[in-house]
Amino acid sequence: MRQRVVLISGNPDARSVIEQWLVGQGYEVLEDARGGAPQAAILELPLAESELQRLAGESPRPAILALCPLDSVETQVAALKQGADDSVASPVDLDELGLKLDRALEQVGMRAELARLRGEAPPPRSERAILGAGPEIQAVRRQIEKVAAARASVLVIGETGTGKELVANTIHAHSPRREQRMVSVNCAALPDPLLESELFGHERGAFTGADRLRLGRFEEADGGTLFLDEIGDMSLRTQGKVLRALQEREFERLGGGEPIRVDVRVIAATNQDLREMIRAGTFRAELLFRLNVITIRLPPLRQRTGDIAELACEFLREFNRSESRPKRGFSPEAMEVLHRHSWPGNVRELRNVVERAVLMGDSERVESSDLCLEAPDYERADVAPAFRLPPGGIDYREVERSLVLQALEHADWVQKDAAALLRMSRRKLNYRVQRLGITHPRWRKNRSGAG
Repeated sequence: MRQRVVLISGNPDARSVIEQWLVGQGYEVLEDARGGAPQAAILELPLAESELQRLAGESPRPAILALCPLDSVETQVAALKQGADDSVASPVDLDELGLKLDRALEQVGMRAELARLRGEAPPPRSERAILGAGPEIQAVRRQIEKVAAARASVLVIGETGTGKELVANTIHAHSPRREQRMVSVNCAALPDPLLESELFGHERGAFTGADRLRLGRFEEADGGTLFLDEIGDMSLRTQGKVLRALQEREFERLGGGEPIRVDVRVIAATNQDLREMIRAGTFRAELLFRLNVITIRLPPLRQRTGDIAELACEFLREFNRSESRPKRGFSPEAMEVLHRHSWPGNVRELRNVVERAVLMGDSERVESSDLCLEAPDYERADVAPAFRLPPGGIDYREVERSLVLQALEHADWVQKDAAALLRMSRRKLNYRVQRLGITHPRWRKNRSGAG
């Protein structure tokens, strides 16, 4: 089922451009939020200020982006205070809009989880709850309970797909800062110059193309929590600036000279060995010491196989809600296949497999054939595959291209999930996708003819 987005703008030309882009991305566009149960809203201010306030007060509430006049810092700040998840300056940069809309939608699940924790809503059937009854995940829950009330930084370590952002969301939801914003930044998704601007903001004219003032994520998270995902992909230069912001609790926007003081709790996450990176000279030891006050290690799914049935059934209930012919459970053979699989993509991969089975399966219940896992598609994650070089040699580029294409096909062309299968960051996979000339019609970037 397509996600619904309310779009309110007083500029017909701008509205037409945004609406065409949203439809091209697979969204259903609504002119009014009432009766449509939208997942997100894009509202022009001050025109739709009353609608912003109304939607922000709903429970559950949609993700909200505010369209603000160019360089109107006051309007941006007012929008955030009134409940918007983020702001986008007009005229709209569609790439920026897409990035912020994706990020805002991710926060919807966190707000639902927070409502559940307060007893304001029934437990949601979604991946946003920390599922599982095994001793490994129970230990993680106990750690969250202990650290949530503290002010100290937290480092969450685990393989891709184990739920590091979910842990960060839950810590924030249990913390005294829960009334304030939690802001997330994926450090692997942006090249370094853009990441620095994303974190600290920039003044107008700070660099070529900086035609407007932009608030940084540190500034937007003031009083709340800042989640730095994939922090191992951050450059040494940006690491130094983050370290100073944590130590001094202040920073400067790019191109600015005035220090901006903030009160932010930082939760960082990585799937990399930061101590090994320190030895290699690619990560600052001081930053690790600052972040590593409290460490939470998430077990991979292959080490908590006792939770697979519960996870799979929860995901099945979640996806059944949008289906006219819901599945009545898993066949014994299907459940056996799920337990036999090594899950290199962890919980995220399991969720994707269940979603695909619900959408594509024709039976009343999920059968083993619906899972597309009968064949040994993946080697066990703890056993290194043995590749044998033919006597006449081989074109490495073709081998690399074949592996990348196979991962993308397994992941239904979702790059972050394909990156998990290949044990690399999304940014590294995207670099290879561009270098190898791989395209797909669903991608906003790297599609055929996109340049």
